[in-house]
Amino acid sequence: MQKYIDFHTCPPVPLVVAHRGARGHAPENTLTAAALGYAVQADLWELDANYTKDGKLVVMHDDTLVRTTDVETAFPGRPSYRVCDFTLDEIKSLDAGSWYAGRDQFGRVAAGEIDADTLKSFDGLTVPTLEEALAFTKDNGWYVNVEIKNHSHLIGHETVTKDVLDLIRRLDMVEQVIISSFQHRYLEECRVLCPEMATGALVEHIRPRDPAALCRRLQVNAYHPDQRILAPGDLAALRDAGFAVNVWTVNDMSEAKRLVAEGATGIITDFPAACRKALGEWRTEGGRRDFLEKVFPPFSDFPYRGVIPILPGAPRRTFRGLAPERIQPDVFRPPTQESICVPSV
Repeated sequence: MQKYIDFHTCPPVPLVVAHRGARGHAPENTLTAAALGYAVQADLWELDANYTKDGKLVVMHDDTLVRTTDVETAFPGRPSYRVCDFTLDEIKSLDAGSWYAGRDQFGRVAAGEIDADTLKSFDGLTVPTLEEALAFTKDNGWYVNVEIKNHSHLIGHETVTKDVLDLIRRLDMVEQVIISSFQHRYLEECRVLCPEMATGALVEHIRPRDPAALCRRLQVNAYHPDQRILAPGDLAALRDAGFAVNVWTVNDMSEAKRLVAEGATGIITDFPAACRKALGEWRTEGGRRDFLEKVFPPFSDFPYRGVIPILPGAPRRTFRGLAPERIQPDVFRPPTQESICVPSV
């Protein structure tokens, strides 16, 4: 894999991070959202890791399954709808896509910006396991920010950091992953269990008195603040101290440009296509622009007027169930060593 991101250093140009995939365009934390984030040239995507009842790691942001699945319909009357109270098989049986049209969190459905066929294609999407999400990332030569959710309320929670790290190492993906968490002890555990793993400290609600001192104490590589708690001078001070700063969740592109001008090294956003356009593309020699031009043709209007790419040799299973019905494996060109397998629209 051609490496264009080193999470242990400050990137020379700002990174665009697709928050829970291209969440503004597709159901969050599904592989469809991830694939769309890749298609619009986000530098990496961010996901959330949660435990199931039987100790499996799945990609889910909330503590419960209610907001982003049909769990209340599929399992009526259950005393709890927490992720940790359902087995992996039960979670895999849920519809993780049909909720998107009804909730319309960003008003894009009401505005007519997502057509009916696309919305229909989200029906039946499933909750991916962390292994499936990592495999998708690896297959496409991409990068990912894995956020470890708080598991302190669970029996056996002490192993969550080790379980995540073991999976990343088994897939040989240490250089493609940065781990973040609001539970800073997980980051300290990462430093002990896997010193080569890049880490980022998530912070919200209350600004640390000295963000750079916090990063030094935790021995992390990056600071991931809620944009609302940044103080004047924070970004420049952290950059000067050698820490990357990836700010979340920034959906106002004028604000994204302001943050980058003040020193942010990454923008975590629900709208990676708009952010990529606002911030421009990498133009450094050997940078991401050159890499992407070898991988797939220039991408224009979002969504779906372009490709969801996959590198040579990656299995076709990567795309099954990810994309709208009109982007399916029967329209793939066979992969070669010189080109990628590209679905046409």
